[in-house]
Amino acid sequence: MTAAESIRWSRESAIARIGAPGDWLTGEQRVEAWRHSRAAETDELDRRRRAAISPFAVVGEHQCTDLLSAAAVEVVHRVASDPGRLTRSWADPLIDSLGEEIYTELVGVVAIARVIDRFSDALGEPRPDLPMPQPGEPARVRPDGVGDIGAWVSQTDGTTVANVSRTLSLVPVTNEPWRDLVTTHYSRGAEFMDAVWERPLTRPQVELVASRTTSWNECFY
Repeated sequence: MTAAESIRWSRESAIARIGAPGDWLTGEQRVEAWRHSRAAETDELDRRRRAAISPFAVVGEHQCTDLLSAAAVEVVHRVASDPGRLTRSWADPLIDSLGEEIYTELVGVVAIARVIDRFSDALGEPRPDLPMPQPGEPARVRPDGVGDIGAWVSQTDGTTVANVSRTLSLVPVTNEPWRDLVTTHYSRGAEFMDAVWERPLTRPQVELVASRTTSWNECFY
C-alpha cells in the first residue's frame, strides 16, 4: 500500500468508525459531536471567545441538544475552536460533570474530525459527508493499566509509547482510528525511529512542518 493509499484508508476507516458506537458514546452522539466541531468554526459565542484576550472574559454558554449535554457541547466547541487556550481550571469541572472517559472520548472524536476536515481543506477538496450513525451500544469498558501519569485524564502507565499515541488510551475504541491517522499522516509506525526517511520530504523537513504546525496551534507538547 502506497503512502497515499494508506492515508486514504485511514481517513475512510476513521469516518466510518466515528459513526459507530464508541467507548462511552453512541454512534449518534459521536456524529453529533463532529457536527458541532464544524459548527464551532462559525458559532457566534466561539467567535467572540477567540477574539477576546481571554475566552473567560466572554459571558455565555452553549446549550444542550437532544444527544449531547451542555457540558459535552462546551467541550466539543472549545476543543474545536480554541484548543491553544484550554486550561486545567476549565477542564476539571467538565471532567467532573461528564466523567473522564466521556470527556476523553469527546476530545478524541474532535481530534479525528479536525484532522479529516482540515486535510480536505488543505487539498482544496470538499469535506466528507458526516457518516450515518450505526446502531448499537458503546463498549463501556475502562481498560486495564491506565492511571494518573500527571495528565488531565488517566492514560496508559509504565509505557514508552509516545504521548501523542497514548493520550486517548483511556478510550481504546476511539484511540485506534486516531493512532491510524497519526501513523499514516506522520509517524509511519516503526519507521518513525529511522533517522533518514526515503520520502518526498526528508525527516528534517517533516519535523520542521510538524514543529511549525505545533507552534502555530499553541500545542503545549
